[in-house]
Amino acid sequence: MTAAATAAALALAGLPAAAATTTAAAAPAEPGRTVTLVTGDRVALDGRGRPAVHPAPGREDIGTRVYTRAGHVHVVPIDAQPLLASGALDERLFDVTGLLDQGYDDSRGDLPLIATGPAARAQVAGVRTTRDLPAAGARALSADKSALAGSWRALATGGKLWLDGKRRMSLDRSAAQIGAPEAWQAGLTGAGVTVAVLDTGVDETHPDLAGQQVGEQNFTASADAVDRVGHGTHVASTIAGTSAKYRGIAHGAKLLDGKVLDDNGSGQDSWIVAGMEWAVQQGADIINLSLGGFDTPEVDPLEEAVNRLSAETGALFVIAAGNSGAPRTIGSPGSADAALTVGSVGRDDSLSEFSSRGPRAGDGAVKPDITAPGEDIVAAKAAQGQIGEPAEDGYVALSGTSMATPHVAGSAALLKQEHPDWTGAQLKAALIASAKPTPGLSAVEQGAGRVDVPHAMAQTTTTEPATVSMGMAVWPHDDDPVLTKQVAYRNAGTEPITLDLAVEVAGPDGAPAAPGMITVAPSTVTVPAGGTAEVELTADTARGSVDGVFSGALIATGGGQTARTAIGVEREVESYTLTETLIGTDGEPTTDASVSVNSLSGPGFAYAAPDADGRVSMRLPKGEYAIDHFFEHEDDSAEWVPAPTYAVNGDSELTIDARTAKPVSATLDVADATLNLAVISYASTTASYGPGGFASAFLLTGFGKTRTAVVAGTTPAGKVNSSVEASYTSPTSGSYSLFYPMPGAFPVGFDKRQAAAGLGTINTTVAAVPQGATLRHALVAAVPDGPASIVSAAFQPTSARVVSHVTTEGGVQWTVHTGYEGPRADDFTSPPLAVAAGGTIERRANVPVFSPSVRGSARIGLGFLRRGDELSTVAAMGSDSAGNAGRGGYTGTTRVRFGDEQVAVVPEVGYSRAEVGDRSGTFTVTTTGDRDPAYGLSTHVESSWTFESAPGEQDVRVSSIRFTPAVDDAGAARRGAFAVPLSLETETGERIAPRRVSVEVSYDEGATWAQAPVRDGAVRLKHPAHARSVSLRASAQDPRGPSTTLTVLRLYTLK
Repeated sequence: MTAAATAAALALAGLPAAAATTTAAAAPAEPGRTVTLVTGDRVALDGRGRPAVHPAPGREDIGTRVYTRAGHVHVVPIDAQPLLASGALDERLFDVTGLLDQGYDDSRGDLPLIATGPAARAQVAGVRTTRDLPAAGARALSADKSALAGSWRALATGGKLWLDGKRRMSLDRSAAQIGAPEAWQAGLTGAGVTVAVLDTGVDETHPDLAGQQVGEQNFTASADAVDRVGHGTHVASTIAGTSAKYRGIAHGAKLLDGKVLDDNGSGQDSWIVAGMEWAVQQGADIINLSLGGFDTPEVDPLEEAVNRLSAETGALFVIAAGNSGAPRTIGSPGSADAALTVGSVGRDDSLSEFSSRGPRAGDGAVKPDITAPGEDIVAAKAAQGQIGEPAEDGYVALSGTSMATPHVAGSAALLKQEHPDWTGAQLKAALIASAKPTPGLSAVEQGAGRVDVPHAMAQTTTTEPATVSMGMAVWPHDDDPVLTKQVAYRNAGTEPITLDLAVEVAGPDGAPAAPGMITVAPSTVTVPAGGTAEVELTADTARGSVDGVFSGALIATGGGQTARTAIGVEREVESYTLTETLIGTDGEPTTDASVSVNSLSGPGFAYAAPDADGRVSMRLPKGEYAIDHFFEHEDDSAEWVPAPTYAVNGDSELTIDARTAKPVSATLDVADATLNLAVISYASTTASYGPGGFASAFLLTGFGKTRTAVVAGTTPAGKVNSSVEASYTSPTSGSYSLFYPMPGAFPVGFDKRQAAAGLGTINTTVAAVPQGATLRHALVAAVPDGPASIVSAAFQPTSARVVSHVTTEGGVQWTVHTGYEGPRADDFTSPPLAVAAGGTIERRANVPVFSPSVRGSARIGLGFLRRGDELSTVAAMGSDSAGNAGRGGYTGTTRVRFGDEQVAVVPEVGYSRAEVGDRSGTFTVTTTGDRDPAYGLSTHVESSWTFESAPGEQDVRVSSIRFTPAVDDAGAARRGAFAVPLSLETETGERIAPRRVSVEVSYDEGATWAQAPVRDGAVRLKHPAHARSVSLRASAQDPRGPSTTLTVLRLYTLK
């Protein structure tokens, strides 16, 4: 069976997991940072990634949808959903986590965009053009955030509006591994060839690169083209370095230095496109792009530029595949058709663990095209470079597809010198045809194989196309029609050549394809000198029983040559068609609606818009899905009809009728209370769903305009948790947080009238609020193993004592976030608190002294955890003495060691996530942080934890040293004799006495140290008269086995 798949089906089938360029994942969100969406609405994330939404003026009545997928929080105003579903808006514009990661928070006043179509030429208030991008058929724009609320619709009309997102770097024996010395001996050095390196800049003052550069241009916001990262210099010297020991592959080539990645190693899409255009204008034969980012099924502006410039100029773009490692994670722009896309292998040609695998997102095309050495590559170090493991003076070692890519770019330069009349497409074809395959690897892992320079030099036989993707056969496969593709062999030699043809293809399980599944005819072909001859590839996917991606090679041998053509075909896994008809409130099919589908069985997400008949048709692999349906109206009212857990196990049809929706309400009997925020939400708890889970919420500023319904049978107990929340404030009695959990249900017709007398109270007193700071307070609810808040209802208290009234039913517990913005910004998070109806809890926050805590709680995101081959560690470095976790405004690093081996270094304080494989034994995690001296206390903190860990999901036993001296709210103690109680705080929050302990004291902020006695659970000190502050460092043994150390400078002051 064959059929064209819908856009939604393609997106679900091809959407890869989020890309990563190192083994460390992003740290928890920094509290207080906000972003402005393209609609002008502002969003802030709390420390656990829960959003607080602040509508732009005039947009207060517009509801907002929130969903969390793969750890990223997306916030989509309801009036933007139809444009998102139709493809007019880039989903990244609403990815709050991604916007923060890229530095697009509100510390900058503009939002960088790329517009295609008529909107690219429109004159819109508050929007200016920063670059014309003819290669992408687009313009780069800078949109004033303060004007977005009135301009965003005009920008999304008649084309597509993209985020001008950022791409990152895709992080002595390798030349010999690919056979470059044989080319050198033959006189090929790349002489006469120009290679552009579009990267972080190139340090042309390095001895290996002196005289190699013939032009440079800075496209970034950095001050100049200097390489302050070291990535571009390393790449450039791999291509054209002149050192005798670390000689570049094409050391006779000349270099163009296009700085498209800034001094942090990231670059906006528009910078990269502009760099591509400049490179070809300067006459570059080959353009090296050791960078990339997340790919989508659509052709994005970078892919468009690669394809268009390749066709128009004959240049060859050699681009890194990416470092995500998993299937279907080829990055953009390496995903472009015209790109020569490079994966990474080790010194034995085995595939690097980090190398991104294909097939390509969306259409399943074969990618990467080729591989090259990319592990521990030694090359030039930029004078101001910051990355890499030192190898010897002036050189560093780096790993990544970034390092593999210049090996291929250099090889292309050698081949260009040999064949100066060849186009980029011909160079690409020859390099692919002559590649050396690694046995056991599929074409979607290695393409045709590892680049082989000697064979490329001799290669006169190539194919058009250089790789062949035969498409996908739709399940079931008993009636699949035969798929065919024509392949043309081209002979660049002076004599005819006769080729024997064979096909080697394996399935997703690594076993050979069923006999006759993929064949070629004829089996022998003669190609005239300077001419071509066609053969036909045939895929009979009805043969065999395994579903998935089949890939391998069409192999031609003859005349002393072998020509390899990577090929692939996909037997669709068991899938079905879901057809939905959306009925509006008038009883007629409607187009004023949008649908989103999220797979609960694996990665996959897509938006869909109904056609003129109100129908949406989606091809979905068998499994469970969360499907959301929104009906939008001009008066900003809406209906939300989800199917939180919909099982796809056959072709099916659904009618989604907005008329079945009913009002939802949660009111309070406090006369002067004002509703700040209402939230209706559900979360998937499907065990098979990947990291981060899936949750969907609808944020309202009032209950009057939103109604809900639910698709029957899609809220099974144990798989769906829902809730209704409402946040009120009263000028006379404080804040009111209402949370109504609904495990195994979804709120339809919910109407709660809450009596204030039935609430509990949590009173918070904030100690020593810094002058000029703005208080911030939020309460987050959760039922253990049940429903939890998805958003943060934050507000600004007017005094340092905050009164919060909360619901108590359903076993709800409350986590309280108290912090302040401005000078000495900080955030303190309580452990989960349970309060009885009519009861009161008194808590304090920002109470000195401050030091690390590893008190574990998934709710507040702390603790050490081992899941299989991944070790994650989170410590709250500025936790206070009242039991609140505090982040503290620190900057620094965290290192993970296994014995004497360094496993990971993360540029975050108190946080790491490291791939540790199957290592079993003793690990040590050390974190070091410094903060602005204006904080006054705990300005430098260093702590280490040594513990045993083995593979398997487990909480790791660790403890932290906690000092609890009697100090005032400013952190000052009296002089003279003084006792500092000391204990170990375990991962469960229990305080225990250490088995062994040693403490030293410093009265000069760590310049000198002296041993301090410990008796009866306390450090015994005598503060000297001249001292102004006290610093302590200690080591302790946990009775359960682990050990820990702690150093804190300025733990407290003296008065």
